[in-house]
Amino acid sequence: MTGSFLHEPPVSPRVQALYDDDLAGDGYIWSLSRLWAHQPETLKRLFELMSQAFTPSGLSFRQRGILVTAAASALGDSYCSLAWGGKLGTASDAATAAGVLNGSDAGLTDQEKAMAAWARKGRHRPERDDARRYPGAPRCRAR
Repeated sequence: MTGSFLHEPPVSPRVQALYDDDLAGDGYIWSLSRLWAHQPETLKRLFELMSQAFTPSGLSFRQRGILVTAAASALGDSYCSLAWGGKLGTASDAATAAGVLNGSDAGLTDQEKAMAAWARKGRHRPERDDARRYPGAPRCRAR
């Protein structure tokens, strides 16, 4: 990879599997995958931990996709919007994913619309909110 501040990691079987998954699913290797390739075992453990955390919730993959996609698009996070919008499109269809991304929520049930609306409420900027909630508290400066 050229133009990067990171050198390419040694290609182990786990790194190659990470790259192969990206190529098979998207046709290219994501920048984030190149970053995680420096610590593929940590990525594996992180995903295991996230899976353990989500299991008790009883949320389906589609529901998780709605929550993450709605929050990411509301925050203006293009990377997560693209990644999770694609996953949601696979779990449902492209029109449903587009509806969550653009906020129309086309194709969602009433329960799913409520979930998406709730996820979008997290789009506030905490450094601004804290000043209203806690006058006199130290201000957080986003960089």
